[in-house]
Amino acid sequence: MSKRRIFNKRITITAILLLTFSLILYAFTRPTLVFLAYFITIFYIVWGLYHILLTVRGVGPIFSPHLPPSRFPKVSVIVPAMNEPILPRTIEVIVNHVSYPSSLKEVVVVTDDPLGERISIFMQQKYPNNVKAIARRAFYPTKPSALNDALALCSGEVVGIVDVEDIPDLDAFQKAVAALVNHGYDAVQAILRINNEEDSWITRVFAYEYAGWFRIWLNGRARLGLYTPLGGTGNYFWKTGARYVGGWDSLNVAEDAELAVRMTVSGMKIGVIDARHWEEAPVTFKKWLRQRTRWYRGWLQSLWKYLTFLWSPSLMRRIGPVRLFSILIMLFSPIVVLLNWVSFALTGLWVLELYGFAPPLLSGVFPTWAILPVFLNIVFISAWLLGGWLERVKTPWWHVILPMLFYSYVMMPLASLRAIYQEIAKPVIWEKTEHPGRGVVGFAAEPASQSLAAAAIQVLEVEEAMEYEEWPFEYLTPRTKIPEKAAIAIWSVILALDILFIWILLSNPNTLPAILG
Repeated sequence: MSKRRIFNKRITITAILLLTFSLILYAFTRPTLVFLAYFITIFYIVWGLYHILLTVRGVGPIFSPHLPPSRFPKVSVIVPAMNEPILPRTIEVIVNHVSYPSSLKEVVVVTDDPLGERISIFMQQKYPNNVKAIARRAFYPTKPSALNDALALCSGEVVGIVDVEDIPDLDAFQKAVAALVNHGYDAVQAILRINNEEDSWITRVFAYEYAGWFRIWLNGRARLGLYTPLGGTGNYFWKTGARYVGGWDSLNVAEDAELAVRMTVSGMKIGVIDARHWEEAPVTFKKWLRQRTRWYRGWLQSLWKYLTFLWSPSLMRRIGPVRLFSILIMLFSPIVVLLNWVSFALTGLWVLELYGFAPPLLSGVFPTWAILPVFLNIVFISAWLLGGWLERVKTPWWHVILPMLFYSYVMMPLASLRAIYQEIAKPVIWEKTEHPGRGVVGFAAEPASQSLAAAAIQVLEVEEAMEYEEWPFEYLTPRTKIPEKAAIAIWSVILALDILFIWILLSNPNTLPAILG
């Protein structure tokens, strides 16, 4: 079937669904609104309680494997690059700064452009024992396609993904290998941090979002043994494991999360480690929108791909209903984000009715407890703030709290809507994020890293002497954890206040109109 026929079919199906919904809404206005009100309210309550659990577990300590590893397998790091003038910096950092035996480090650079080809070939000549260059001629223009091509040339037992804009911590390789070798993990994800935080208000909010996502929610998922999506960079896994699940899906534009789905379904153990990769956030709204659209579209691709398969009884028995639920709620995230606009529209209509500006379509539709999701929205923002506190994000939280609301409730739904449109009407495209190499500040490792690296080298008895330069940058060591009892106490107080407010509304329905009046 041709691409044109596929997309014509998708557009036709979408038009039929929208027309059907419009007819149902017109013919059964009040029952439809009642269903939407109850569905969205119940869904948000489940979503909020699930993420409270993730937050409570996520504020605990991150897994920090004991160093040095019991053995040192060869590590092949794939660096996908296209139109990246900062590529030499990334290769130099991996080869010369990240503490791992030099003879056991391999950088596989895969490029799709003439500039990257020239740079990678030059670096291969400069470091013939460490760098391999792949210059693709006939290729599918997506990152996962490039990763599959590079995987074939990786000679290491362990494979890592490092984006061009990344600066790994000095001890990142050792910690990743220790988790895989000593602790039985099949894949691990480092925490991603933003190093150009001060470039714009978007990068400042992005820094908090990343801290909340990686430090709190991914850590919480990993500690609970749930589906833990990999990031697009900073992940490390056994090469045999990647081959076992079939590598990356070349057509999926969020290849990291999709690969983690197959790893989870295959029973592999994915964890989050106390190591960091520093990378750039998009500075402008246009660049942010392109990147976030790509992420959301990739999650939707995985949702359509696995939705029927994930409900099979055999899979349910293999991974359990809780882990299955954790996969689905992650892949549904773009739709959840877009539902915010639906709930805001219903709430706005209710307010207009309250003051007599609209006919009473929603009168009595919302149960009083429908106010609960409003308070559960605190979960979303507080996870970012807690992550920022634990990771010592530099921007004070009171400088970003209002931009966070605009970011969460306007920009993210807009990106979700754009992703849905692209998935319905556009062929697969890779909207690349530009990386000018800004903000290379603050990357370093804990002071003990260099002595650990030296001890590891002695254990290995590597022939060549390895000397690591002093890192010219410093950053504040992240806080280790918030006690789980304290987190539970905080959320108990918040929920108690929610329940008190709801009880007041139930006992006196005129309370809210009085407050608004």
